[in-house]
Amino acid sequence: MTKPITGVVSFLLTPTTADGSIDGARLCSLADEQIAAGIDGLTLFGSTGAIGSFAEDERRMAAEVLVRHVAGRVPVMVGTGAITTAEAVRLSRHAEQVGADAVLVVPITYWLLNDEELLAHYRTIAGSMRLPLMLYNNPRLSGVDIQPHVVAQLVETPNIFGIKEASPDLLRTSILAQMLPGRLRIFAGRDAAAFEMLMIGAEGWTSGLANITPRHCVELFRLVRAGNIDAARALWYRLAPIATFTRDKGLVRASHTAFEILGRPVGKPRPPISMLSREDAKKLETLMTELGDVTAAPRKVAAE
Repeated sequence: MTKPITGVVSFLLTPTTADGSIDGARLCSLADEQIAAGIDGLTLFGSTGAIGSFAEDERRMAAEVLVRHVAGRVPVMVGTGAITTAEAVRLSRHAEQVGADAVLVVPITYWLLNDEELLAHYRTIAGSMRLPLMLYNNPRLSGVDIQPHVVAQLVETPNIFGIKEASPDLLRTSILAQMLPGRLRIFAGRDAAAFEMLMIGAEGWTSGLANITPRHCVELFRLVRAGNIDAARALWYRLAPIATFTRDKGLVRASHTAFEILGRPVGKPRPPISMLSREDAKKLETLMTELGDVTAAPRKVAAE
């Protein structure tokens, strides 16, 4: 029986060793830190996890390690998007076999897919296994914008349950909420607009920022859900600067650098992605210090 995906779901970065391999032990300790901070669920190989940097066999290994280690404490969703439908099917079936609770599928493609291709892609993946499937709309990175009328057709597939909505159009959240009430669970997918999205229809938050400051993300979500909007807004005004900075500089770079600053390194992203420059790392350290009460006190600044 799978656990439902709800609340604040942390999109984990992918720790690496000195030679660039996935660091399974650090991945497990990172998961422990997130769970201890109150995170409601974990996702492996979202955008913050640098999904495009790892081969299929590495992704399988990491999924096995994480699901086994978490052992049902919180739900685990595995990103299984791939450039071909066949690979996405293989990864999704593997996620089911190792005991994941759901899969997240972003349309990774060099070619811009049309509506019919998107429908066929998602229906084939969903039909290949029984796990719940979350759509991932991130046109800024994938180049493909899953339009509301396509989403409306896809939710007719029984195990497609929700969407991580990360399009630049904030109205998309309210449009989907009005179009598909009770049929689609919408998750805020833009950290820099999370408060606004939670206010206009998103019922959960899929967050890369939660790697850096999970407690603040959990608190913001709880305040909004409790209707304590004034307190939520005040907290958001504190969170927004770091959310905007990490968006502009890149969540992969910023997240890996943040853990260097915290004195709990997770390794470097795989090239061609790099750590933040020294100047940007200092800016990030300042933002983390101003926010306060992150998972540990800043200790040092990482450099290129």
